[in-house]
Amino acid sequence: MGDWVESIPYIPDRVKYDTQQALAQNSISEAGLPEAFPAQVSSEMVWDASTIHLDGRGFVDDDRCILNLSRENLKEINDALEHFKTLDKPLKSLDPTTFPLPSLHATLRSVSDNLHRGTGFSLVRGIPVEDYSREDNVIMYVGLSSHIASIRGRQDHQYNGKPMDVMIAHITDFSSSVEPSLATLPAYTDGEVIFHTDTGDIVSLFTLEEPIEGGESLIASGWRVYNELAKMRPDLIEVLATDWPIPSSKKAGHIIRRPLIYHQPASDSTSERILIHFSRRSFSGFGAWSHSNKLSIKQAEVLDMLHFLAERFHVAMPLRKGDMQFVNNLSMLHARKSYKDGPHQRRHLLRLWLHDPQNAWEIPDALRSKWDKLYAETASHGWQIFPLEPEMRSAGKASI
Repeated sequence: MGDWVESIPYIPDRVKYDTQQALAQNSISEAGLPEAFPAQVSSEMVWDASTIHLDGRGFVDDDRCILNLSRENLKEINDALEHFKTLDKPLKSLDPTTFPLPSLHATLRSVSDNLHRGTGFSLVRGIPVEDYSREDNVIMYVGLSSHIASIRGRQDHQYNGKPMDVMIAHITDFSSSVEPSLATLPAYTDGEVIFHTDTGDIVSLFTLEEPIEGGESLIASGWRVYNELAKMRPDLIEVLATDWPIPSSKKAGHIIRRPLIYHQPASDSTSERILIHFSRRSFSGFGAWSHSNKLSIKQAEVLDMLHFLAERFHVAMPLRKGDMQFVNNLSMLHARKSYKDGPHQRRHLLRLWLHDPQNAWEIPDALRSKWDKLYAETASHGWQIFPLEPEMRSAGKASI
């Protein structure tokens, strides 16, 4: 067997992984952690299923990360909706001043605090989506989320073939409208999505409709995964912290080289941090987006370990109709179970990529240009649009 792996599957092979781990115990490198990387990270953001309160079905039920909206909260949100509609402004104008929540604002700011200094994920529960039009639901989602993180990231650079800043994405199964062989993003199918990170500081979802079965959201503390990996295989932390060859999904043949994890030492105002940014799809390909991308044996091994450790430590939550989920995309890993739609009930979520200037973490230089494409005004492609109907991102389908 050579020192390189020619290809890896999108979904890791559990049996193969367990076999490799048993064999690896006899040949683990004596290499230590990279310089300055901690043996363990200590924080409320380090958790697993044993330290997050779960309900009788094993789903998250922890007051630190769930906000159940009261009747008074819902009235205030409705009042803010009606106020914004009287302004006759475009949706890009939604912010805490145009969507005022005087009583709820402080609570939503504490949600941002929890994302950046607490458990790293939060759920705002209870919007009666069936009582509102699609446009009203979009306004409420964008308006409420602006109190948590006021800057929204671009999710596409074109709409209907024209240059635009697409600020909201619809996450649903597009297989009935797009040839399955052309799909390149697993989020736009009804299949399993394995543990990964998105782009941006905060990834948020708002459930407009649930599937008839499955589709639970899975979240794992990347810092808990880091601690276990640093204890078991410090040599693989070194692998993650060095440059990886990442094929561009937009430019054929173009390779981006950067690490998958980053260390930020503690300062007078911030605690020590490990930042994680990766997607297995970048190396395995998916659907119509396939490529040959050699990885070292250790690189392939650590990608498997990231997934299976996250699977071991994760918590699950069903995203019910009216739920808004917010996840720290720099410290948490997330995944999704496969699901089944019905003829008249199809899973449908909205997604935002958010940034809170007051609580935002420093972004490593290697990720700066990628983040600027989302958030920097100079990277705009034109008018901001918030599509009301599902449309697959241009990155989600291959050209015919």
